[in-house]
Amino acid sequence: MTIKRRLFISHILMIAVPVLLSLLVASFAFLLVWQYFWGVDEGAMNKNKEFRAQYATVESLVIKWSSDDATNKKVQSDMDKFYKEHYSDNIALIVYQGKTQVHSVGEIIDTSMRDAVLSEDGEHSYLKDQIFVTSFEANKYKVILVNNNYYNDLYYQDPLWDRDYQKVLFYIIVLMIIGTLVIIILTSRYLTKSVTKSIEKPLETLTEGFYRIRAGQLDYQIRYTEPDEFLLVVDDFNEMAHQLQMMVDAQNKLEANRRELVAGISHDLRTPLTSIKAYLEGLEKGVASTPQMRTKYFQTIKRKIQDLDQIMAQLFLFSKLDTGEFPFELVETTNQKLIDEAVHLMQHEYQDKGVNIYLAAPEETVNLKVDPVQFRTVLTNLFENASKYVQKNEVQVTLTYRIEADQLILSITDNGEGVPTENLDNLFELFYRDDKSRTNPSKGTGLGLAISKKIVEGFNGKIEARNHSLGGLTILITLPVKGEETVGNE
Repeated sequence: MTIKRRLFISHILMIAVPVLLSLLVASFAFLLVWQYFWGVDEGAMNKNKEFRAQYATVESLVIKWSSDDATNKKVQSDMDKFYKEHYSDNIALIVYQGKTQVHSVGEIIDTSMRDAVLSEDGEHSYLKDQIFVTSFEANKYKVILVNNNYYNDLYYQDPLWDRDYQKVLFYIIVLMIIGTLVIIILTSRYLTKSVTKSIEKPLETLTEGFYRIRAGQLDYQIRYTEPDEFLLVVDDFNEMAHQLQMMVDAQNKLEANRRELVAGISHDLRTPLTSIKAYLEGLEKGVASTPQMRTKYFQTIKRKIQDLDQIMAQLFLFSKLDTGEFPFELVETTNQKLIDEAVHLMQHEYQDKGVNIYLAAPEETVNLKVDPVQFRTVLTNLFENASKYVQKNEVQVTLTYRIEADQLILSITDNGEGVPTENLDNLFELFYRDDKSRTNPSKGTGLGLAISKKIVEGFNGKIEARNHSLGGLTILITLPVKGEETVGNE
């Protein structure tokens, strides 16, 4: 889950959870209030039922009183006894005959409610403040029951709330507020900790990765699979580490090549210079005492100077190619003009050197955009390599090429012994020669194939080396064909 989504859900939950839990607390408080008042109402009904249920007993005593005057005192005594057993001090019992009070037990606080009951016929009940009054008639008598502290009698069983509705509601509201605040704080703490952890963990992982890179462990890769924003950062970090590793490897290789370049240049320059020095000393000391020997010495010195000049020219050419400053003169030509005609001209030249060049060319014609002069330099370097490294009486070089899609693939194969497989990739490196000791200057400077690679790459092509299945070394050159359609035969 992305961090953006986590934050969104966290904000929603920050609102929803407190609201839901607050509603739960409010529902619980409502149940408490409802239970409380329902209990009060039920208690009031039960109390009222009990209060009214005793009417029957009072009524029977009054009827008995009215039917037998001889037993009035006994009835009054029974009524007083019943009053003491069933009523509290808050309740008054009054019996009227007409407007005349004939019996009373207890005290009446508010006489106005008594007078209101007396002024009306039938059964009546009144509730005012804390006073409850009810009346009924029995024969010629009217009985009035007055409870001077009605609510207190009902709520005596609930001391927790101190029998005060407002205080109960106040406690419940305070409880709801405190509960809501606690819920908000706990929810905020939990969600903040959860989201913070989801951010801190990948940050710690990235920090560890940077420490590893700073310590030089460029091959270190962070393993992170969570599908969030940090995954892209981790991928970029791993790619950065990989590129740094490649840059360091390339720099190390460049440094090794530089050292090898200096060593190669020093060696290849020192060899002809040593020869020149030796022959000059021979001339100076009179070793070459005859005109023929002096002529031979001068010709050798001249040849060595030409070798030096060739080495310097090749170094200059490679330097230009390597820095991308060489001015290729790209022109549009065909495969017949570029390859066929050039090979036909070079066949006679190399035949005198003991190198037989064979060409197997297709009839198909395509357009190519190359520098013809530099392409002939590539062919020359390859033919020279064959003449120097093929240790046979008859050196044969076979050229074939084919058109595949938008590419021309040229194959140049000699009849030598080939190259060890592990050395194939090194053939195009600067100053690489199969003669590791470089004791045979006649086998070249090791610049030819390196220059050839730079030239072919300058044509947006590629060059590679393979050992032929029948023996010998094969150089494959791939050049892009200009356009998608071939042109007619020439």
